[in-house]
Amino acid sequence: MTKHIEALLFDMGDTLMRVTKNHPDQRKQTSRQLVELLETELTSLGISPEELDRILETRVAAYKDWSANTLRELGEEELWTRWLLPDFPERKIRSLAMNLNGIWRKAAWTYTIFPEAGEVTTELFRRGYRLGLVSNTTSSLEFPGMLRSIGISGLFETVVLSSVFGIRKPDPAILLKAAEQMGIQPEQCVYIGDRPDRDVAASRKAGFAQVIILKDPEMPLYQDTSEDLAPDYTIYNLNQLLDLFPDIRNEQVSVNIGSNGRTSSKASSIYNVSFSSMWALQNFPSLEDFFRMAPRLGFSHIELNHQIDSSMFDGIDFGNYRFSSVHEPCPADVSTDQLKKRDWMVSSLDEDNRQQGVLSIKRSIDLARELGVKAIVVHPGHVRDRWALEKKVYDIYRSGASGTAEYAWAKEELFESRAALVEPHLEAVQKSLVELLAYAGKFDIRLGLENRYHYMDIPLPDEMDRFLQLADPDRLGFWYDVGHAQVLDRLGYHRHEEWLE
Repeated sequence: MTKHIEALLFDMGDTLMRVTKNHPDQRKQTSRQLVELLETELTSLGISPEELDRILETRVAAYKDWSANTLRELGEEELWTRWLLPDFPERKIRSLAMNLNGIWRKAAWTYTIFPEAGEVTTELFRRGYRLGLVSNTTSSLEFPGMLRSIGISGLFETVVLSSVFGIRKPDPAILLKAAEQMGIQPEQCVYIGDRPDRDVAASRKAGFAQVIILKDPEMPLYQDTSEDLAPDYTIYNLNQLLDLFPDIRNEQVSVNIGSNGRTSSKASSIYNVSFSSMWALQNFPSLEDFFRMAPRLGFSHIELNHQIDSSMFDGIDFGNYRFSSVHEPCPADVSTDQLKKRDWMVSSLDEDNRQQGVLSIKRSIDLARELGVKAIVVHPGHVRDRWALEKKVYDIYRSGASGTAEYAWAKEELFESRAALVEPHLEAVQKSLVELLAYAGKFDIRLGLENRYHYMDIPLPDEMDRFLQLADPDRLGFWYDVGHAQVLDRLGYHRHEEWLE
């Protein structure tokens, strides 16, 4: 392989997973779920379950012919309302389209991820290649879900599906869209697929550097080809990609942030912003893989969040990465849920429990000191034992009755309950912050108090003002969470602007 190749884009079906057509009996058994969803409409239209199955088979075949001829693809709602069930109530079918499509595809096909897919893509990512997924499909959900199921979805910088993009291979536009989203030239890309008539044709027209075809001996369909559609390489197992693509990490440019807050590297533009490690969980094979991805996505720094525990740090050389902040309780060797359950909170009215809450945050300060991080995100606790009142307000809001007297009464009850209980908790938080400021000050680490999204959480805007009086801004500040503020605004607790006034 030539040195200028930086990105590997994969097909999904029969490339990262095997697709097997189900036996008609299995399909009919699964498609009974369609009948359950459409029972009222079937009765009204006088359509039997058997007839529905025949209708869908015929219409799916007609749609496939149209799609193959036009190289267009429809999303789930348009597919089911325009092609598959146009004679059913449109509003009902639109609302059910995702479910209907999932049931039908599950009835028609069985998907089995190749056992080596996760290991091979992870190794290629670790060798420095940027990964993408480009695939023809009528589902916007299945393929991303399959990547998540084996913990590798975060390795893929872009996922372009024909059902979302609206165009399918062999039209090269879908491949060019993926390259555009990755900010990379087509001649720096390789495509790995299984069908020469689609994958080789699209790659050649798109100007990709190479195209590789995976031949599965168990699935010989579509694999004979003419000379003009011959791939650059033919492989019989994904592991063979590791022989074709050597480690290129030494060729990559190190990242330096300029005075304008950005710079260009071989991978992408890097901005002076931070990426929370909350996105590492279930999306990456390891925490370090998330660290590797951050600069490729344009992030200069990483925030270690409150779901990361010490075991995830094993084998990582932290000197290779840049961190902006630590969100307590990180390392979460005692999880946030356990801290709340035990009442090990800086707001606790039990002195021993309060001290445990302080110790938990001190461990985050210690980690920040080791990493050279100068900011800690702090949750200042909550008012206990009144969550049922808050849940009552949520339930009324979600039912669409936020403009009713019932909603107003429920909020007023919540306000009065919190006001009657909060002061001792505020005093506990204030005492804890004084202790934490003294400890963090030894290492020149700043505490940032985050606004929260539960009304029973601490602080509310006036309480934030009270706490910020405890120290100068270079030691204690306000960590503004826009989403949290928006939740309280929508529920009618506090206007978004109150946090900024």
